[in-house]
Amino acid sequence: MKIVHITPFYRPSIGGVEEIVYNTVKELAKRGHEVHVVSVNYDNRWKEIAKPSTVVEEGVIVHRLRPSFIKIGYATLMHDLKKVLFEIKPDIVHSHNLHPHLFQAIAWKSKVGYKVVAQLHFPKMTGVDNLVAKMFFEPTMKILTWNQNNVDVFIAHTQLEKQWFINSGINGGKISIIKYPCAPDSLAAYVPKRDIHELLGSDIVITYISRIHRRKGQHLLIKASEHLRNYLNRNFKVYIAGPISDQKYFIELHNLVQRLSLSGIVVLEPRILREEEKLDYMSTSNIFALTSLMDYTPVAVFESLVLGTP
Repeated sequence: MKIVHITPFYRPSIGGVEEIVYNTVKELAKRGHEVHVVSVNYDNRWKEIAKPSTVVEEGVIVHRLRPSFIKIGYATLMHDLKKVLFEIKPDIVHSHNLHPHLFQAIAWKSKVGYKVVAQLHFPKMTGVDNLVAKMFFEPTMKILTWNQNNVDVFIAHTQLEKQWFINSGINGGKISIIKYPCAPDSLAAYVPKRDIHELLGSDIVITYISRIHRRKGQHLLIKASEHLRNYLNRNFKVYIAGPISDQKYFIELHNLVQRLSLSGIVVLEPRILREEEKLDYMSTSNIFALTSLMDYTPVAVFESLVLGTP
C-alpha cells in the first residue's frame, strides 16, 4: 500500500509526535509498504532544518515543504501539499495533530480516493501554548465532529483519550486505541561509548533531556536539586540538555541556578544532542528525571526504562 503520514514536524526536529511518526513509518517501510512523510522544512522551534526537498531516509520518502507565513503556534499551511498528495495517490493518509492539513486531507479525500486516519495526540492533555490557538481549539474540534464521517479511523493512545474524543462528539465506533509510544527493541542491547559520570566528574548523575520549554518544567528539577544538595552527602550533578524552545524560560532557568548557588551542581546544555550522545548519557545516568507540567507521550521515559535507567 501507499501510505502518507502528514505531520507538522519531522526528524531531526525533536518531540514526542516526531518520534512516534518516525518509529511508525520505519516499521511500515520494513513491512514492504511505500511510505511517505510530508512535513515542513523547519523544526518545532521554527528553525530551518533543510531546504524544501524530497529525499529517501531509511526506506521512507520524506517530502519537506515550505510552510505558510501564517503560523498559529505550531500550526501552519504547507505549500504544495495538494500537489504532493495528488501525485502520490495514496491508499491511506494518516494525519497527525489538529492542524489545517487534517481538514485539507478530508477535503481532497473523495478526489484521490484514499482513507483518512486522524491521530490528534490528545491536545487537551498536552495543552495549547499559543493564545490564538487556544481560542480556535474548541471551534476547530467542533468542525472536526461535523466532518467525522469523512474520517475513517481516529487513533487514541489511551482509554482516557478515547473518552475525550467521545465527550467531544466523536463516534466511539470510529476510535481505535493504539498504545504509543514504544521504544525500539534494539535499545535493550545498547552499549554506551561514553559515561556521563566521567564527562561531568561526578559519582551520581540525574539527567533530563528534553526541549527547554516552560511546559517541560525544568525549573522543578532545579529547585529539587537544592533540596538534594542539603540531603545528600555525596558529589552529584543534575544534567539538563535539549534545544531551547523558549528563550525567556531558559534565561529564567539560568538565573534560578545562580540564585540558588547551584552552578557547581546543575549543568545546563542548551543544544540538540546527537542520538548516540543522548543514549550514552541516558543509559549511564543514575536516574532519568521527567518534570513536565504537561506531557502525554514522554518517549524519553520509555527509552530510559529500556536502557535500564530508572
